Amino acid sequence: MTTSVPLTTLPGVRGWLRRIHEDLRAGRSCYLLLPRAQTLGPDCVADALLSELLHEVGDFILLSADAPVRDGVPACAVTARPAAPHWSGLAPLLDYDDGMSGFGVVNGTAVRAPAPARPVTPAESLAELLDRLAGQLTGPAGALVPPGHGTRAAGSSTDGVLAWLAGGAGGRTETRPIVIEAWREKTPSATVSFLRQLVATAKEAGLPPLRRPRALIVAAAEDLPADLPDQLARDEIAVHWWWGAVGRLDTATVVAVNRPPTTGMVGRQQLLEAVVQATVTELSGPFLEVAAELAGWDGNPETLLEALRRAVSKTAEGDAVLPDRGDCPAGGNRPAQLALLAWSGGLIDSWDGRVRWHPAYDLADPRTISTRVWLAQHHALLPRLDEVREDFTDVVRRRARIPLARLDEKYGPRSFGAPTDPATGSGTGRTLTAMELGSMWGANLNGHIALNEVERRRLRVLWQSRNRLAHRIPLDAAQLHQLITELNA
Repeated sequence: MTTSVPLTTLPGVRGWLRRIHEDLRAGRSCYLLLPRAQTLGPDCVADALLSELLHEVGDFILLSADAPVRDGVPACAVTARPAAPHWSGLAPLLDYDDGMSGFGVVNGTAVRAPAPARPVTPAESLAELLDRLAGQLTGPAGALVPPGHGTRAAGSSTDGVLAWLAGGAGGRTETRPIVIEAWREKTPSATVSFLRQLVATAKEAGLPPLRRPRALIVAAAEDLPADLPDQLARDEIAVHWWWGAVGRLDTATVVAVNRPPTTGMVGRQQLLEAVVQATVTELSGPFLEVAAELAGWDGNPETLLEALRRAVSKTAEGDAVLPDRGDCPAGGNRPAQLALLAWSGGLIDSWDGRVRWHPAYDLADPRTISTRVWLAQHHALLPRLDEVREDFTDVVRRRARIPLARLDEKYGPRSFGAPTDPATGSGTGRTLTAMELGSMWGANLNGHIALNEVERRRLRVLWQSRNRLAHRIPLDAAQLHQLITELNA
């Protein structure tokens, strides 16, 4: 994920990591479920997240997929069964030489088809895992786990190593998190069996939460049965989905860092820049690569669609065809069952409590893009627009051609029980300040306030812009620049 900002420094991601760390400190095991897209490549997101977590944890036991070697033999090696003779499909070689035997012989050796690889059973995968763990554990004197507690001991399966973790046979209780990169394991589901047995052993030993052995396992969710995470979640195991970890502040940070530098930054430029950054943030959602690429947009609403198309094409992987976007329930701390495949491919996530699909889907729906642009403009412009509206009420007071009480009665908002203004003996001090731009424009048309040409033009721009935004209509380039000019007048 290339965004010019380290992912693990973003506030939303930091909060996600902090919750995991707190669960580990409380004695719970943690199972982290990531999209497949985040476990691909040598410097993948999963590596960055795990590295940051382990930096916070400090002391841990890492069971790498590359098994340690003990006495010259890999600790996780599984003794393969002898391959049974396999007929190659050729005619058998006879004892006599008829001049044709060379067709079935290579350098004097009969050709045989290679024996198919025997699939590793779940029990063997778990045994591999525990063998690696045994290679990492040390007793009180620094010796390896005694042979009688290993998984290869006669008559034992997994109980030996797990009992050693729980302090059995004179060992000490192991509270360092056992870290497993499940997405790199040949059989990721074996980590689930390991975790269940680890929890059961600790409960059987009657250990309090802070003295229980615990595990930190990072997996690609699609490697596990869809209903398994719900079965795992319990008091002793916390399941953390990468869902909603990235929020609006994270996207806004990436956009701000990747924006081209601007000179001067006077008030007008600052407000326009705020609109541009809010627009890029709203369009990108939780998809930070798109945000980093779209941050180079020139800010002109007329060029936005093409800029978004370029940003999506530069961040897409190959010429993959987008799957159909189905209905996806909102909310929750994990992706809905129907969206698991799209989530695993990095096409859907939760952002500020709302389900967001990849911006590539928006390119086929101009109404969605228009709505997102309106949201951004509303977010960036409305606070300043309301400040200027409130300031303009001073102009209304000065230009009033009827008593303020009468002006308040005809154009002010309806308020009950408002305190009276000391200067006028009425509630006009508060209600005129709350007068809407449309009411001010109506008073101007009816001749109840007398504005000069500059004031009239300014009020008209403010009112029309506010009216468009109130009706969910985004401003075009000319309207946007005109409004920003008046807001900074």
